[in-house]
Amino acid sequence: MHSDVAYTLVSQEAISRRVAELAREIAVCYQGREITILAVLTGSLVFLADLMRYLSMPLQVGVVSVSSYRSGATRPLDVRFTIPLTDDLTGRDVLILDDILDSGQTLTALCALLDEQAAASVRTCVLLRKDRPDLPQRMSVDFVGFDMPDEFVVGYGLDYDNRYRNLPDICVLKCHAARSAGRPGEHA
Repeated sequence: MHSDVAYTLVSQEAISRRVAELAREIAVCYQGREITILAVLTGSLVFLADLMRYLSMPLQVGVVSVSSYRSGATRPLDVRFTIPLTDDLTGRDVLILDDILDSGQTLTALCALLDEQAAASVRTCVLLRKDRPDLPQRMSVDFVGFDMPDEFVVGYGLDYDNRYRNLPDICVLKCHAARSAGRPGEHA
């Protein structure tokens, strides 16, 4: 275990099982139609790579970079596209893939953009959905890997200040575990 990790929230084995289950759910939903997976960089890269290996259906992949956390922030700021969409998604079935649903700002902005582009359908898939009772009107998502407490997590592509993405498990860092003791945690 990495010396900065307080504890593991979701193990590598549990992630692998759930990603395989998500792939089956997605395949049933789209019933063999071609989809375009639009992955939100950089946090969803590991999730994207694993999910694609389980999908035996026609698909295309695109990426977009949407920044709402900057330089060590643990709560979202304003959304801005740092790598905009380059493909025309008009008439395509698009599955937006993101690492975590926190405030919902990123997914809301992407869904609005895809509506403007007249995608045939837009669905959303997140690896983690954070419990945020303070945001009762937050958007809902179509596919969820895991529901989690309001903790700040890293690993499996998720980062803190662009570090810890390579951890195989989803973990809480010691510095954030200590800060969140006795109150809800924070996450990027």
